[in-house]
Amino acid sequence: MSYFNPEHRRHKSILPVLTLGSLCVFILYYAFAANQKTVPVLPENAVRPHLVHWLEENPDAWPAQDPIFNPAAVRRIYQRTDYRLLWFDNYSLSDSANDLLKQLTAASSGNPSSMVDYRYHLGYFDRTLRDTPQRLQMAAVLDILLTDAFVSYAQDTQLDRLNPKSRPRRGITPALRDDQGFRLVALVPTPQQESREPRGRKYFRGYDRATNLDSNIRSRYYSREYKADNSRSYSNSTRSNSRNRYRPDQDTNNTTRGSGTGSRIYYNQGRNSAAPAPAKNSEGPYFEENTPYGNDARALRGELQRLRKISTSGRWRPIPPGPAMTMGARHPHVGHLRNLLTLYGDYQAYYSYGGSDRNRFDRGLHQAVVRFQKRHGLRPDGIVGRSTRKRLNLSPAARARIVEMNIKRREELPAQLGSRFIQVNIPAYRLKYVENDQVKLAMNVVVGKRKHATPEITTRVSRVVFNPTWTVPRSILVNEILPKARKNPAGMEKMGYRVISGNGEHLPLTPQNLSAAGAGSYLMRQMGGEENILGRIKFEIPNIHDVYLHDTRARKLFSLTTRGYSHGCIRLEKPRHLAEALLRPQGDWDQWRIDRLTIGEETTEVNMDQLVKVYITYWTAWVDGQGNLNFRPDIYGKDGLSDNQL
Repeated sequence: MSYFNPEHRRHKSILPVLTLGSLCVFILYYAFAANQKTVPVLPENAVRPHLVHWLEENPDAWPAQDPIFNPAAVRRIYQRTDYRLLWFDNYSLSDSANDLLKQLTAASSGNPSSMVDYRYHLGYFDRTLRDTPQRLQMAAVLDILLTDAFVSYAQDTQLDRLNPKSRPRRGITPALRDDQGFRLVALVPTPQQESREPRGRKYFRGYDRATNLDSNIRSRYYSREYKADNSRSYSNSTRSNSRNRYRPDQDTNNTTRGSGTGSRIYYNQGRNSAAPAPAKNSEGPYFEENTPYGNDARALRGELQRLRKISTSGRWRPIPPGPAMTMGARHPHVGHLRNLLTLYGDYQAYYSYGGSDRNRFDRGLHQAVVRFQKRHGLRPDGIVGRSTRKRLNLSPAARARIVEMNIKRREELPAQLGSRFIQVNIPAYRLKYVENDQVKLAMNVVVGKRKHATPEITTRVSRVVFNPTWTVPRSILVNEILPKARKNPAGMEKMGYRVISGNGEHLPLTPQNLSAAGAGSYLMRQMGGEENILGRIKFEIPNIHDVYLHDTRARKLFSLTTRGYSHGCIRLEKPRHLAEALLRPQGDWDQWRIDRLTIGEETTEVNMDQLVKVYITYWTAWVDGQGNLNFRPDIYGKDGLSDNQL
């Protein structure tokens, strides 16, 4: 019988095929498992070409989004180390890198609104160290940024620019050692101070972030414990709070309603009962500011003449495109920046602190940049980035045109605005309450979006409403509220929304009632309370545009630099303080009474006995009470200059 008989082939066993396949799978599995446990080795000089290229040959080819703020110092460090990685061991961060990141994070936690987050590249590290590919170029970028952050931290420590809460522990400081280069020098910790977590390097890919949420500092990247010594700042805070606490049994002579400079005036200090504890929604005591108001047309005309002279002198030149500049940088553009700030009057000769290198960004130039940023409504971080560079490059001729338009706007108002008035400057996102030419209260505000622009009006405060209701305007009702109510009527009723019939009856959000409200037969209203969109206080200011001043639940918006988010009304950062300032001449109005009226759901209306004018203005240039010329971007495009728009 032939071996190639089809019948024999049809009954052949498949066991050899299964055995061979299983063996292949077994070999592949163990090869994959062994590869997973293998840590790649970074060659010693593999990153040298990248470091030389970015630091020496072509700095403009720097691939990272974050700039190098101290290029000269970083270049010198890598020259001394023959362009080797300083913070890596293979593809793992070294213990020195872990220690450095801890110190940077501790410094950032004490300076939440300052420049340190940006100067220390903490955002870049947070994004990159989560899951970074094992690439030579990425390791080189991280190493350079770690070195740059270390130099910035060393400068900040030397110049004492860190807040007390963020300063390093005593005995920990950056130092330059001839034999080891830059190192974090620290006291030898006692066994009680050492971390209980196992030491060792963390693998670069999939770097573990901290899981200890109860730490005193904001930890982003580290697994080893770090407990800053906060006992001193904590005790100072406690002492400060004890001094500012309302004590009716002390200082009973301050019962008059005068306006002492920097002092708080209480109206219940004659009572024998103890003061109630502050409500959780309280804004705390209201302290009068007592700063000059300024803002007259004569000062603007003087600044106009100065800008015209600068424009015709030919001394002004814009800063060319280039890297971001901050303290410690050395670049030809730094000298240009110094000349420009001298021309504007922000930089003075006594700011130089004895420095002779005009191309080095020193502490005096940093202060001048901060002053310029404050005058232009920018974040005062001392970093000349894209926004600051754009404002610096606004020509004197364009500034003169802006001042001319704002002189006309100021002259449209009365020369004397009154003994008591409120001014809201829309482009500045700022409200000021003024008494006798002294600013008693100032706060951030949120104004209308460009398509819902807040109008320029002159009116008065007629009534203060606590726990106000909100009758939904027709446009918002049709476009926003009705679709939500049809989708989730129970949720909208829980937030206080009701349909109001013609006789004032409150109706549930049934499909029939919602259809009637959409047709215009009924109104929709939100009852007063915690969920009300107007917050807890509304200030009625009669006008044809149906806008008013009011509280808001969106408190995070006030920390933004650009605050155009409303439908035209003006949202207040400190509505309770404004209510106290307006109502105190009418009787016993203080923090505690206002706090009691801003809880629950009961609506209380208080009419104003005295006239308090309200000026809602659109000033993109003005001179403040300290004599500083301020500019703001033309958020609604009323100036007609594209260079001054957002």
